[in-house]
Amino acid sequence: MQMQSGLHGKLEELGLDEILQIVGVSRRTGILTLKSRGREAVLQFRDGLLVRVTSTGFQQSLGELLIRNGAATPEMVQQALAIQQQEQFRERIGTILHHRFHVDLQLIEQTVREQISNVLMTLFAWTEGSFDCAARDVETVDAAYLDPVQLILELGKSSPDQLVAEAVRVQQQLGADEGQPVEEILEPPVLEPEASLPAMVIVDDDSSMAEALADELQRWFDVAVFSRSEEALVKVDALFRSGSCPFVLVDLIMPKMDGSGVLGGLELIQLLHRNFAGIRLAAVSDFHHAEAASELAGLGCPFLIKPRRGDTKGEQFASLLGNLKDILHLQG
Repeated sequence: MQMQSGLHGKLEELGLDEILQIVGVSRRTGILTLKSRGREAVLQFRDGLLVRVTSTGFQQSLGELLIRNGAATPEMVQQALAIQQQEQFRERIGTILHHRFHVDLQLIEQTVREQISNVLMTLFAWTEGSFDCAARDVETVDAAYLDPVQLILELGKSSPDQLVAEAVRVQQQLGADEGQPVEEILEPPVLEPEASLPAMVIVDDDSSMAEALADELQRWFDVAVFSRSEEALVKVDALFRSGSCPFVLVDLIMPKMDGSGVLGGLELIQLLHRNFAGIRLAAVSDFHHAEAASELAGLGCPFLIKPRRGDTKGEQFASLLGNLKDILHLQG
């Protein structure tokens, strides 16, 4: 990492939380660019305050948020966007809504800060790549700012792993409505009834194996099946927030959450073990991995052998199911 006229380096060496503290405390004005696995984010600062964030990995419009928050109607936003285009984008959408549609300026500023915070939170999951902060004059966005140092102080008790988990949760939560028409966005969420059975989460990129296990275990558990670690992490976090401690069965050989490596299951198990007290975990794989088995033993996590991909009818599957029932103390 180099810190001469600019601030640049690798995200593996300096996390986003540390970068934000440096920029905030040093009261920098300029543009911070993050690049990670084909994605790019641009953060604009004035005197150490964050005034704008854009990301190719997650986008959220100000108009959408104003509608959700009840500050503007869909018709207002559509007309304001048309005016903005006709006038060749001389004014920002918030300015048009305030001056021409009398939308409360305080609500606009509050919503801009919410927009900045939402996009920023998703960037904590970018744990590898590069960053570059260049001194440059930037235009303020409707007089709304976010203090990154204050944000870091509020997140101060969070570990890097917890920040990643929160980033994934925010991405899933805020991305769920993408592509929906405005009318659906404004609909209140439909709450699912609470399950009477204990929760189980199965994470396996072999969907036939995961579904077969879920079918066999659904008489004892409310089973949720996922093929990606990120989705499973969000589910586990939601269960814990609701007071439920699930049993989690993880396939050892999967891609890591950043897309690299093959021991993504081990990565997920380590993350769950560190951040969710009392969680019960087990790992499966279709071959014995000595190094991973040793790591799992140190975590008190059982390691079971499963059949080759797609084999859900033979003796090996019956053996796996029997071993799982023994671990879970199931009868029948």
